[in-house]
Amino acid sequence: MRLDELPALPGAPGVYLFKRDGEVRYVGKAKNLRARVTSYFHAEGKPAEIAAEADALDFILTRDEVEALLLEANLIKAHRPFHNILLKDDKHYPFLKLTNEPYPILQIVRQIKEDGAKYWGPFPNAGAVRRIKAFIDRTFPLRKNSGSPMRRRKTPCLNHAMGRCLAPCAGLADPEAYARVVQQVERVLSGEVDALIDELKEEMARAAGDLNFERAAEIRDTIQALEAFFSTRQQAVLGRRENLDFLGLARAGGYVAVQLFQLRSGRILGRVARFLEGAEEKGGDEILAAFLRDYYLEASPLPPEILLPFPVPDQALLAEALARRAGRRVRLRIPRRGEKKKLLEFAEKNARAALEAEMARLEKKGDHPALKSLAEALGLSARPWRIEGVDVSTLFGEATVAAIVVFEGGRPKKSEYRRMRIRSTPGHADDYAAIEEAVHRRFSGRLSALPVPDLLLIDGGIGQVRAAERGLARAGLRVPLVGLAKREEVLVLPSGRRLALPLDHPGLRLLIHVRDEAHRFGVRYNRERRGKKVLKSLFEGIPGIGERRRQALAEAFPNLKALEEASVEELARVPGMNRPAAEQLKRALEERRAVGP
Repeated sequence: MRLDELPALPGAPGVYLFKRDGEVRYVGKAKNLRARVTSYFHAEGKPAEIAAEADALDFILTRDEVEALLLEANLIKAHRPFHNILLKDDKHYPFLKLTNEPYPILQIVRQIKEDGAKYWGPFPNAGAVRRIKAFIDRTFPLRKNSGSPMRRRKTPCLNHAMGRCLAPCAGLADPEAYARVVQQVERVLSGEVDALIDELKEEMARAAGDLNFERAAEIRDTIQALEAFFSTRQQAVLGRRENLDFLGLARAGGYVAVQLFQLRSGRILGRVARFLEGAEEKGGDEILAAFLRDYYLEASPLPPEILLPFPVPDQALLAEALARRAGRRVRLRIPRRGEKKKLLEFAEKNARAALEAEMARLEKKGDHPALKSLAEALGLSARPWRIEGVDVSTLFGEATVAAIVVFEGGRPKKSEYRRMRIRSTPGHADDYAAIEEAVHRRFSGRLSALPVPDLLLIDGGIGQVRAAERGLARAGLRVPLVGLAKREEVLVLPSGRRLALPLDHPGLRLLIHVRDEAHRFGVRYNRERRGKKVLKSLFEGIPGIGERRRQALAEAFPNLKALEEASVEELARVPGMNRPAAEQLKRALEERRAVGP
């Protein structure tokens, strides 16, 4: 679509819909439709892509920005446009509905209607909704049948005889008593359980003081049921009886999980989770804003306060929209310290766990998220189902070994791990020669019977990658190859190109796992071969250098030359070392070099 093909747009608030072949591809809102839509034709990246793809544009005027926000949310749910953020949730979660009748009834429904009734939800767990309703049906004497309460029956049903209904259908219910029960149910569903229990205890004491022991026993049973069902004797999350929601977000590349926790009377009442795929180009603030729009413009009742881990676009506008829905102020806050900051950390931890669980589920289906993202990042023609990692381990040129680990479908396949002694570098450390030998031997001789990997990972930079390339050439093979530089966690391609992926990228996380597993496997074999003799002979007699520091120094420096050339400051930075020990070691190394080996 070209700029001159746009319809005449007013400079007023509203919603716009980019279309192609009659299908809605993107829905957006604007304070000024003309300015917002035309900006797509002067932009780069995603906005330019949306405008170029479209062949038509519709718009709807609204009275203000808040109304535009509400309409945008409804249209996104109705059309599910390709370019909008769509959280993985297209089903209708259940709500609890307290009907708008003279004698209300509690029902489980799937949609909210403008019928004057009161709604609570949505609840992500249908089983939990049924348990809550069953509890309320047992504990509070609301009517259970869905017929008209004004139709008179000659005799009440069995629920009345069991004390579970006030029998308005038989004309036995006192309207004021029924209204009190309705109010108690509303407070339970709104999370005001502690305050309700306190009031019931006072009412029970009054009934007992009036010698109305039957009524006191009924109230006692209600209190016990509330305490048992809602676990109100457990310690509160907050020291105060506050009602609020708090959210956490975790992401790994294009995979995102959002977790919302509902806190009522200082205790966690429920949790809502959403999962999103294909969000590589979306910021965390955009994703969180989409969640807030999708959830809170439907959820009921709204809490007075919502805690966010970071600011989101149109935050003030969203707060105003929620305030209109709630009929009171709804605060969107980003706490920086204290108990509420800890709640956000708790939510983020749970979001991370939910994300890992979802990715593990995909992995079990044979659709490990890292494999697809690796193929895209490295330009591979297919997902690298089999990945092999190669690492060389040595102690200053002694007992040099190579380790080869195998991952299939993102999981270690330990039955095919292999290890070998390196023959080409006796008595001196040459990483490049060792890697070339290891790779050549892996793909020739008896190890060549193993399947050829879809990707070969080398622990190191361009020098190590080129050495592996030489080993492959000697074996007469071409295998996709990548190096993973230590500390920087940057991918190195044979062309010399360096690829810096985000640390939370699923593909990078998997390669780090492969690299670390190869390192662990190689170090263990190296220690088996050399034992403690080499370490003891090298560091023997140096004050302050014990077994732990010897191992740490061996991990920190690839060869004896690097150790000898290290400054005191570099030696002191090794884990477990300090300045005095570093100075002692530096003097000993200088004396050793002066007298020769």
